[in-house]
Order: sequence, then C-alpha cells, then structure tokens
Amino acid sequence: MVSPKVKNGRSDPAGLEPLLSYARERGANDALIIPATEVLVDPRVRFKCMVPKCFSTGTCSHCPPHGLSFRETRELVSRFRWGVFFRVLAKSAYVTEKSFYANYLSGTVDQKGNMLNVGGYCLLVYTIAKLLEKKGGELGYRQAQGFASGNCRDLFCRFQPDCQRLSSGRGCRHPGISIPSMESSGIDALTMAARAGWEVYTVGGSLGPSDVPHGTFVGLTLFA
Repeated sequence: MVSPKVKNGRSDPAGLEPLLSYARERGANDALIIPATEVLVDPRVRFKCMVPKCFSTGTCSHCPPHGLSFRETRELVSRFRWGVFFRVLAKSAYVTEKSFYANYLSGTVDQKGNMLNVGGYCLLVYTIAKLLEKKGGELGYRQAQGFASGNCRDLFCRFQPDCQRLSSGRGCRHPGISIPSMESSGIDALTMAARAGWEVYTVGGSLGPSDVPHGTFVGLTLFA
C-alpha cells in the first residue's frame, strides 16, 4: 500500500499530513494516508468473529451479530475519500506467553496481567482513532469516522453486567470513545497492514518471542 501523491488543493490529502505526526506523538508507531478505496472490506473477516465464536460475539453492540454488516461498512467507506491508517506495536512478551492465546479466546484475565497489558494497547488504538477524528475536524474535515482494534465492551464496560445499548436501548455508556473495531465491521486489517509493508505475526501454539518480535494492533480514521 502506497500513500497517494499529494497535490495542491482541498480535495487531495495534503491537509491530512499533520495528522501523521499527530498520531505518532500520541503513541502510534507508524501512520500513513491511504485512499478510502484501499480500505478492504471482506465478509469473511466478520464471519471469523463468529466461527469459531469469539468471546465478545453477541455481547457488544459493535460486535457480530450486532453492529455494521459488511455491506453497511462498504457503503460507509464509499462516502469517505481518505483515511489515516496507523499501528501500535505490543511487546512480544505480552502476546507470546504460553497461556495468553487461550486467555484471549476465552476473555479471561490471567494472573500475570498479560491480558490487561494487551488491553492497554487496544485502548491506545481507540484513543488515537478518536483523537484523529477530533483533530481532523479542527483541520476542516467535518466528516470523520474511526475504527479501532478489539471490542469496546471488554475495555470500557468489563465490570458492568452488560452492554447498556444492547440490554436497554438507552445508549452507550461511553459514547465519546466507543467506536467499532475494524474486524467487527468486516475490514481486513491484517491484509491492509501487510500491504502497507508492516510486519504482522500470528500468536498462539508454540510460538515464542523469537518467532514473534512484536504484536500489532491497527486502527483507521476516515475523512471526507
């Protein structure tokens, strides 16, 4: 994936260039501008959330079978012109600990705190995506939408009995920061990261620190 050539004029991504350094200053390891046409939406990504069933399936208003369908995501993405795609790198020790993958699949907080540490990286992705929305508005981009990594219920409402939006329809407890994840919306974040030239490693099984130099969490904020 290659950043588009910057030209003079309001319809090109020149006005988004300051957001790259802005994202890095707030914790992103890398960030680049992409055309919205390079956002990959694939129904298989959202299906993967349900088979095998993720611990978040059905428990969060943004996670399958709730939230944006891949068709709705495609329609939404088509209304934007550009995106800032960024990644946050996690320490290898957190994502390669032998019990981490099993804890991740079950949503269990482990005694060593690896799940909490990984949750911190996910929270950082949410924060950067939302800050980019706000900063984009200050630069004159009136329409912006962020996508994060992981599910918001596990981060913001883990100690609540349920997702309030699902259980009562009264609205989200944290509307100021809760946004869909890329994967729950059917966006193929891993392929996009690979096309950007970023190293992406799988975790689980017998893989150790020498096999997985770092974990990768990615986020995206779209601008019209």
